Amino acid sequence: MAMTKPHFTFWIAAAFGIVWYGMGSLNYIVQTNPASVAQMPESYQLIINARPAWATAGFAVDVFGGAVGCILLMLRRKVAVAVFVLSLMGTLLKGVFTTMLVGPLPPVLLSGLIAAALLWYATIARRSGWLV
Repeated sequence: MAMTKPHFTFWIAAAFGIVWYGMGSLNYIVQTNPASVAQMPESYQLIINARPAWATAGFAVDVFGGAVGCILLMLRRKVAVAVFVLSLMGTLLKGVFTTMLVGPLPPVLLSGLIAAALLWYATIARRSGWLV
């Protein structure tokens, strides 16, 4: 299938995703820095320090996978869809831990919705011939 010119919303979605996952990546870096965690309120420190390795790995796959997926989307690569699948799986892992520990939180639900929406949009872009 020949590559066609994407709709302008394609660029908006990809740019939004880069900003969203850029903030998430920065949040991950802050939460894995012991000096930064020590300056947080005690309740945050307890949650971060109680997080098991699988939930931390899910968090990393979520945010870094999403950022890479958005960059690949901007580069119009089909592999972005597979990377978004991995990112969504990381989001679900992170969400399971958060829900088990403190219950469902709106930011976690929003994160899952954004990951699913970007995956959905990337599949539309692939079917539309916007990706190679």
